[in-house]
Amino acid sequence: MPYSPYTVPGVSFREEYVKVSDGATLKVVEFIPPEEDKSLPIMVFVAGWISMIKGWAEVLQELTPQFHTLYVETREKISADLPDFKNLEFSIERMAKDVAEVVDKMIPVDRAFAYGGSSLGSTVVLDLMSQDFRQPATGLLVGPVPEFHYPAWGVPIIRYVHPSLYLVVKPVIKWYLKYFRVDRKKEPEQIAKYYGTLDAAEPARLKANALALQNYSLWDKLPNVKSPVVIIGTETDSLHGLDTLEKTVDLLPQGELALMASNKDAHSAKAGQLMVEKLLKLGE
Repeated sequence: MPYSPYTVPGVSFREEYVKVSDGATLKVVEFIPPEEDKSLPIMVFVAGWISMIKGWAEVLQELTPQFHTLYVETREKISADLPDFKNLEFSIERMAKDVAEVVDKMIPVDRAFAYGGSSLGSTVVLDLMSQDFRQPATGLLVGPVPEFHYPAWGVPIIRYVHPSLYLVVKPVIKWYLKYFRVDRKKEPEQIAKYYGTLDAAEPARLKANALALQNYSLWDKLPNVKSPVVIIGTETDSLHGLDTLEKTVDLLPQGELALMASNKDAHSAKAGQLMVEKLLKLGE
């Protein structure tokens, strides 16, 4: 796949496939700027649930000219090779361990790094940062989700509907997102983005991951996050909720909240510029 739309001329890029300890293999897209400044941290970006790289084009275009960047695709995505699918875990804790193993394999122990992420990816990163793995210089995270709440009718669908019937239930999921979880008038682009990710999802992985998330909670882990974290959110994002983001920041020992005008902005060059600004300050 060509990755030139996600960077600028002169930046090199390549796909890496990293095998983790339970046998799964994850795709990592690596961007390396020309004349890389190795005093700057490597950015490890973990995107959201079943999200696609094209949704982060503007952010990556800001990051990659200056920062060596690893775009990590988590195991629920169709790019992952899962040879023993029925025996694999899809929990947040397992996904956090995946990211830790990618970091250990791809970033030298003497090189600083930072985490970026969005939604489920941000949750994975915060869970990882609360544990005794290598610690980043900072975390720059869009809309983490500390708990996953499904509508009452959603749990039976997730648990009992066979993945082969995904095409039947997908319109119901889209309807729920459009009318109950996203501001369809102010954020039509976000709805289109979610629809695209649902269309590209692999049903069996989606189901396994959704079941694993059902009883997860991040709240008690947040006070254990030692590194500084900037939580990026918007007042209009009903899917992640401003009150949830404020509570997240309050529980983080070094938490900061950065609000953008819209969810579109939080996935745009503006968010990328904010991340670049925060990363450059680390070197001052």
